[in-house]
Amino acid sequence: MRTPLIARPIHTVSPTPKRRQQQAFALPRFVKILLILGVMVTLLVTAGWYWATAYISDKLDLNPAEPPVLSTPPGSKVANWPAYHGAHPKDLIRPAETFAFPIQWGQTGPVEALFAGPKQYPFMCQTLDSELGQPLVDNQLGYGTAVSDNSGNIVGYSQDCGLPTRLHYLGYRDGEFFRSDEQLPPAADNEELLIRAESGTINRFIYVLLMPTSHNDQRDQPDVSRWNGKAIYHFKGAIGIGFQQGQARFKRLLKDMRPALEQGYAVLYSTGTETDNHYNIWLQEDTALRVKQQFIARFGEPQYTIGMGDSGGGLQQYLISQNHPQVDNDQGKQQRIIDGGVAIIPYPDMVTQITYGLDCELLEYYFDHLSADRTFWQKAERRSWIEGLAYNTEFKPRLDILADIASVLRLEKPPVHQGATECSYSWRGSAQLVNNPTFNSHYPRYSEQVNRENFWTHWQDNRDFYGTDRFGRAEVPASNVGVQYGLNAWKEGNISAAQFLDLNAKVGSWNAQKDMQPEHYWLISGDDSLRKYSPYGEQNMSHNGKAEKPAARIPGSLAAAKGAYQSGNVFLGKLDIPIIDVRPYKDPILDIHHSWSAISSRARILDFNQGKNPNQSIWISDAQYDARWDAFDAMVRWLDARATGSIPGNEAPESIVAAEFASDRCLDNNGNIIASGHGVWDGRWNGKDDGRCTQQYPFFQSSRQAAGDDSTASVLFCHLVSVKDAIESGVYAPLDASPYQTQLETLFPDGVCDYRQGDMAKSW
Repeated sequence: MRTPLIARPIHTVSPTPKRRQQQAFALPRFVKILLILGVMVTLLVTAGWYWATAYISDKLDLNPAEPPVLSTPPGSKVANWPAYHGAHPKDLIRPAETFAFPIQWGQTGPVEALFAGPKQYPFMCQTLDSELGQPLVDNQLGYGTAVSDNSGNIVGYSQDCGLPTRLHYLGYRDGEFFRSDEQLPPAADNEELLIRAESGTINRFIYVLLMPTSHNDQRDQPDVSRWNGKAIYHFKGAIGIGFQQGQARFKRLLKDMRPALEQGYAVLYSTGTETDNHYNIWLQEDTALRVKQQFIARFGEPQYTIGMGDSGGGLQQYLISQNHPQVDNDQGKQQRIIDGGVAIIPYPDMVTQITYGLDCELLEYYFDHLSADRTFWQKAERRSWIEGLAYNTEFKPRLDILADIASVLRLEKPPVHQGATECSYSWRGSAQLVNNPTFNSHYPRYSEQVNRENFWTHWQDNRDFYGTDRFGRAEVPASNVGVQYGLNAWKEGNISAAQFLDLNAKVGSWNAQKDMQPEHYWLISGDDSLRKYSPYGEQNMSHNGKAEKPAARIPGSLAAAKGAYQSGNVFLGKLDIPIIDVRPYKDPILDIHHSWSAISSRARILDFNQGKNPNQSIWISDAQYDARWDAFDAMVRWLDARATGSIPGNEAPESIVAAEFASDRCLDNNGNIIASGHGVWDGRWNGKDDGRCTQQYPFFQSSRQAAGDDSTASVLFCHLVSVKDAIESGVYAPLDASPYQTQLETLFPDGVCDYRQGDMAKSW
């Protein structure tokens, strides 16, 4: 019989001295549990951290499979290059073509540009990204990207990324995309669309020609029976800083252009005319001209060509129209590249957007860290008074969570935000991309040496226009010297004199290019320390992140700014083709493609044409409706009618704006017209009462307009006047700024901007 437990005798053992010592140091059970949990959490967090960084790195393409650019040929850097000071491209006839088009099958197109200047290096090949195979070997000296055989052995290098000209067939079957290289696929009952596609390289960039065709097509005898004789030049869009070939995405091209291809339009495209890859407007024009030459040599002259493209693909249409007009006179003859344009969410140009874009982080850092009244500036609406751009009280600044985590890791209190502005939501990261020569978001695609030796800025991409310093760094064509941030807010009573003075005392400027330091943008900048992360880049501001009174304002180069104007990088308002500027109204959701860009372009057109607007229509729709194909149909109708000399309902045959079917308008979320015609976009920008469309979709502005610039928003270098003269001439009216004259003179020793005098860089 088993003895009950309760009846068992209990034997006690007296602890030894060693055991008493162990017991003395024994931890309570709950502490042991906490330690075990802590170890487990640490392991999980560590594993999660590595997983998260690996996941983010993969999404950002920080571990690419493609071979990197190893080195660059001699002469890639050019020191002391003068800013452009020649004739404006609108006054120049382009040289005669030197290449014999069409490019023969299996051969490469021209490598040297016709008139756009020397080749840029480094130059990242993206033929593999485009699923077109490795680039052709063009050297054995290690310049560019390594090219390997099937066994992985390096057989040479490619610095110019050439491809043989090839034929493909694309289309849809049961809604699914298909691609067949070289061979015409067999006919199928479920085939919805068949497109003949040609690819190759022109000016080192990948070009693609799309032509609707049938199964009767042959390589050397194209079947153009399904072509309607008209073409689209697809510019696409986005922002890049050069030094890359760009990726041609066949599937995306077909998706974007399917509505037009199904109607029989041919499509021309090149990675060299996509601003996601570079912003050299001369090289874009040079490339577009040659791509069109290849098309004409292969298929014949189209009746007309319509430009289409978003953002940068829209502004190219403004600039190419301005810089490459049709000419037939004693000086020579040249045809237009495009005959009309559908510019979707465009800016007038790139360079005049960067001025206020670079203001964003200067102002955001001031509001968050330097202001004497940070509580006041927590509200996004108040920041909008200074930044000019839209705000939303329900949004948070982009990457706010990373900034908060980094602040906590530094044992700092994160800034408080009540909403966000377009600056903190959409422009975040732009200053790093555009303005910091040490920051390269594609750094894994280049060797350490190439990353270290090159200067990675928008300015460098356009060094031939802006000039370089003695180290080869491109100059900056803009300045904020004399800019009185928040001037209108002070004049309108939204901020006090003390707030205005504090802002302008501390905001500072960006450092000179030679003094720029690496960014702390975590993985994107190759920095594995999240603790150091900063969205502002304050280490590259003139105050170095400290509250200085006054913080220095460091000017850019006036010669570079003049070069921007002279080279055609600034849209002046010259427009000799019809363009419909079409955009969904996304200001409330802080989209970077704000609606007032359309008004900035309109104001420049009016200025250039003595108050007349012959060629630009503005269409803005509800954010839920995309009116691009409606605008395209209107452009087709206009060009067709102009060709026949019959434009119903148009009182001025040379003006698309007067055509009832293409005039200014605003649209609802179903594409229905809310209002149209003359005056619907009137408003404060042109000194008139708000028109019906302006009431529906109100405009914001830029930080420079909020500081006194006009609606053209084009000033790179303002004219400076003394504070005394500014007070006497009414710059501060209706305020009496004389009590603050001494303080203002301390803040602005070189004077303040008088925007009534225009731009110092503009010579006409």
